[in-house]
Amino acid sequence: MATLTGKLESILTEAVESGSIVIALCGYGPQVPRLQGQSLLARVTTQEIEAGSNGTFTAEVPGNDEIAPAGTYYTVTVKNDNGDVVQTNAYLFLDDQTYDLDSTEPFDPTQPIPPLPPLIINQLQILPPLADMVFDGSTYTAFKLTLPGNISTVTIENMIPGNLYTFIIVQDATGNHLFPWPANVHNAPTVDPQANSTTIQTFVADENGELWAIGPSTYYP
Repeated sequence: MATLTGKLESILTEAVESGSIVIALCGYGPQVPRLQGQSLLARVTTQEIEAGSNGTFTAEVPGNDEIAPAGTYYTVTVKNDNGDVVQTNAYLFLDDQTYDLDSTEPFDPTQPIPPLPPLIINQLQILPPLADMVFDGSTYTAFKLTLPGNISTVTIENMIPGNLYTFIIVQDATGNHLFPWPANVHNAPTVDPQANSTTIQTFVADENGELWAIGPSTYYP
């Protein structure tokens, strides 16, 4: 849930004890809005949320990034202590974030809605060693492998054009194990054979799904 806070005052900077706000979900078009994988949203407008004795208010709503269809936004209507509407502004709220409406900038819903930031998720896959290794670029963008012995073949597949992919190759306490880069990987480094060493290399995927090193590799220790 997104948490909204704020404070209502008069132009004399006095707290407006009986002012209120109304929050409404907008932009869902001809579909019934739904909280993805949980429920249909049958009520899309709150009752009046009254300010407290010091003029402050707080409310929680589902983030627009959790609501389908994409493109929804909220309007917040401010009313004075007579119930008169002062103004209505539109906002985008993301799940699990807090917004102080005293300082949060509204947006113009007549303009294209800016894309939501990508979710922060784990993109590192730690792989068990196999004689024939497969790295799938459709699921992760970083891979870590500790070599307990030689790798016979390496397959790198489903690389998404434009994505950066990082490989972390670690030698075990014995070291001197081979890691053969496949033909669709260009300018790849030789994996450091030193025991307990780590080789790190980042590539970019081209339009054919092939990988090209974007710079020299990093070795340590």
